[in-house]
Amino acid sequence: MQLKAKPERQRPAKPEKTGYLPTLDGWRAIAVLAVIFFHDKLHSFGPISTGWLYSHGNSGVDLFFAISGLLICWRLLEEERIFGNISLRRFYVRRAFRILPPALVFLTTVAILALTGVIHIGVREWLGALFFFHNYSSLLGHLSLDSIFLDHFWSLAVEEHFYLILPGLLVLTRNRFRIPLLLTLAAIVEVHRFVVLGSRMWIYVGPHTGVRLDYLLVPASFAVIAQSGEAKDRLKKWLRVWPVLLIVIAILITYWSGRFWQITSLAFLMPMMLLGSILNPSGIFAKLLEWRPIRYVGRISYSIYLWQELFFIGHFYTGSFPLGALERAPLCYVAALAFAATSYHLVEQPLIKLGHKLAPPATTGRGDLPS
Repeated sequence: MQLKAKPERQRPAKPEKTGYLPTLDGWRAIAVLAVIFFHDKLHSFGPISTGWLYSHGNSGVDLFFAISGLLICWRLLEEERIFGNISLRRFYVRRAFRILPPALVFLTTVAILALTGVIHIGVREWLGALFFFHNYSSLLGHLSLDSIFLDHFWSLAVEEHFYLILPGLLVLTRNRFRIPLLLTLAAIVEVHRFVVLGSRMWIYVGPHTGVRLDYLLVPASFAVIAQSGEAKDRLKKWLRVWPVLLIVIAILITYWSGRFWQITSLAFLMPMMLLGSILNPSGIFAKLLEWRPIRYVGRISYSIYLWQELFFIGHFYTGSFPLGALERAPLCYVAALAFAATSYHLVEQPLIKLGHKLAPPATTGRGDLPS
């Protein structure tokens, strides 16, 4: 009996250019700017101020989670649709080259600043950031305010843990079981948050990684729905009112911040808002999200998110400003953008290209990156 050779996993000659969803760059820009204004001190310019974002800009992290949950699942399902399967090896190679190099450069810089006495960072906090368990490091004892320069790694840790859950779930389950399973896991997270945690402050600084996973799991379930042609058409029709969802989200954040039902509602409303702009890109606001300067900020948003923590400390940090004028306006904005742009063009972009070369994705991506 002659054995047939296993067919080689080949890329289609002309894959659909759906791996890149342009409006998401605009949403990333909004998310990272919200985080910056939340971390910065309050600014006032006559009747105009940054007060709303100073109080509620932490929801920018929730928006980042929604983007990641939707996009990562979307791309994995496209790979399955095109190739017939999902390659875990290729996924983790691309994620490693996407996430780790800029983070390592930032952590090395922080270590140098700490060793030279410019800032003070505990070894435990630094190792927690390096190995993506910063959201657990508080279990080992009290965290000082000095850890503020690495506090944003709690959200990166949550995302990394999501990357360990979703791909395996998609590989091991059939399509009809995926949405029920994702929503069941999200419900478990929400019950845990309601029963065990209670207060919003613990949701952000507590040691439990699961308290925010529903903000990734629910968007992933929407990505599964959107992969069905019939369901996608229905979503496109229903979500034409997505700007209204944006207004609802703003009201929820402003007037019911911290309540259990508000937090849970946002986990569903944010991915619906994102999908609305993706599926209906012809609206004025969607066009604004695709405006080139906004898209550029979105493209470098990961590097901005990493570096802004050194320069925007006016909201929470009670000590002196260790970096001096670089942590005060307007130089804090210049410094954060300069370091982020340098990191993106010299570290992030070349390593993403290398990761794509070693593990080619199923679909073509942005114009500044190879397929």
